Amino acid sequence: MYDITDLDSFGRMREWMRELRTQLGDKVPIVVVGNKSDLESNRQVSLADAEAEAKKFGGVHYNASARTGNGVKEVFRYLTERKF
Repeated sequence: MYDITDLDSFGRMREWMRELRTQLGDKVPIVVVGNKSDLESNRQVSLADAEAEAKKFGGVHYNASARTGNGVKEVFRYLTERKF
């Protein structure tokens, strides 16, 4: 998860994903979540960049807002309905 309004959080998320892949290989599914979608007007991380980063690690990308709950169900639905 990263904050769409904070480019530094996106960079840290990339580091975590690299570490996951280094430690666990492909054993863990990658779901990248851009949080704070309710603050779209303040977005610093482009959706295209986030989707490309998720794809690079073999994952998927979702936008969500912890504040409004928008997109949260979709993330959990993806995780619970997939057979990894």
